[in-house]
Amino acid sequence: MSGSSAAAVAYLILAVFLGGVTLGVVAMVAIAVRREDRLYSLSGAAPGAAARGARWLTRYGGAGTHYRPRGWM
Repeated sequence: MSGSSAAAVAYLILAVFLGGVTLGVVAMVAIAVRREDRLYSLSGAAPGAAARGARWLTRYGGAGTHYRPRGWM
């Protein structure tokens, strides 16, 4: 194995790893957002660790005024 091909393999492994981490974070945020929408919990405390993590990643705080969907009450 020459030096250039070993470096190429190392870069490929690094790219696949970082792509997997990015895909995992996006999937976690997507699942947490769907759960928040289903429970209408954006104005209160996060319903779980994934939702708390998604709020932290997106810098969304639960305080403030939020509109409720039609037919809420």
